[in-house]
Amino acid sequence: MKKSIIGVLLLASLLTVSACGNSSKEGKGSDDKVVELHSDKGEKKTMKNVIPIIKDQTGLTLKNVDTIDFSAYQTNIQQSLSSKKAPDLFTWWTGSQLNELVANDLVEDLTDVWPEFVKAGVSDEIKEGLSVDGKVYGSPLNILYNGVFYNKEIFTENNLEEPKTLDDFLAICEALKKKGITPIGLGNTWQSFVWPMALVGSMDPTLYDEWTAGKVGFDDPRLKKVFYLWADMLEKGYFTAQQQDQAKDFATGQVAMILNATNMVAGFTEDYGLVSGENIDIFVLPSQKADQKRTIFYEVAPILVAKNGQKKEEAIKVLTAYYDQEAQQAYADISGSAATTNVKFADAISKRLSEDAGDSENFNLKLRYYEQFTPEIVNLSIDEYWKIADKPTKEQVDKSLEEIQKQWEAVK
Repeated sequence: MKKSIIGVLLLASLLTVSACGNSSKEGKGSDDKVVELHSDKGEKKTMKNVIPIIKDQTGLTLKNVDTIDFSAYQTNIQQSLSSKKAPDLFTWWTGSQLNELVANDLVEDLTDVWPEFVKAGVSDEIKEGLSVDGKVYGSPLNILYNGVFYNKEIFTENNLEEPKTLDDFLAICEALKKKGITPIGLGNTWQSFVWPMALVGSMDPTLYDEWTAGKVGFDDPRLKKVFYLWADMLEKGYFTAQQQDQAKDFATGQVAMILNATNMVAGFTEDYGLVSGENIDIFVLPSQKADQKRTIFYEVAPILVAKNGQKKEEAIKVLTAYYDQEAQQAYADISGSAATTNVKFADAISKRLSEDAGDSENFNLKLRYYEQFTPEIVNLSIDEYWKIADKPTKEQVDKSLEEIQKQWEAVK
């Protein structure tokens, strides 16, 4: 009797172990079909309708792993990249932070698959911003284009039209100021770089490229000329005081214009009831001559493939499917942004700027200033630009640019 009971228990134990083993294998098999995208962007909502499309095309399930806290996310990724726990896919930043990962051989070279992304609709003009030493290491989660939002009602009431040249734009600022309307919202603590960047791109796009490539310094006479113009605009009262609530000031008509990215549209619609293309619209800051290309600045959150990732092949399949037009349209419908230029946006502003960005004959695409320099130079320059905003004189321009130049020479 005891032997019989023991035999039954032993058999039951073996069956349990066998079942656990099968369950483990099934779980592993299931995990093999899951590709994780780690991000600090909070993408679960925007990817909701994209995931089924990717699965239909690849048989793989994209799983979003969100870590909203920036510092925690950055630390977690950096600690895992050199281990076997490296993420399949993860979002990062361009510029010096991407360069650092490449220098330590932590991310996969995507140069060979980049043409497939371009064929799907990713703009080849953003390639440089995702590259290091001529090789592509990132692909876009989305691309946010920056333009000048303007209050259409204020423009109509004051018989103003969208500017065709930079002089036209300055004339609009002067006309608004004379009417007692503040032309431009300056923004909060980190946004002091926006207008210097925009004016350099408008007045001398080649200089912008040389500047951000480190070929000319912050004390270059041509650069100073642009900053003198910005200081003059500040002195004339074309901007609000620094560190204002830019979105609120614009949405409530306290200012006529702001320069920002198209992802602002959703907030204007949801929070203030503004209708894109009716109450508000957007234009690209013009060049000095009407027939010159205008410069659109973009910001991009790159998706990277970890060099030590266990599912590199699957990760690249997911990325390729992500740029399918159906997937991108699903993403655009929720987020108001996209990684490709061939989607149709519901709102007029996103549609217009996306089409402009795809028009390489009339527009330059350039990665924004914030991602172009090392963090210490960016942070120092932001502080110095605020000093110019507070005291807009040629003397302060010279002093601030020379201060940045010293630090830039020390770290480059």
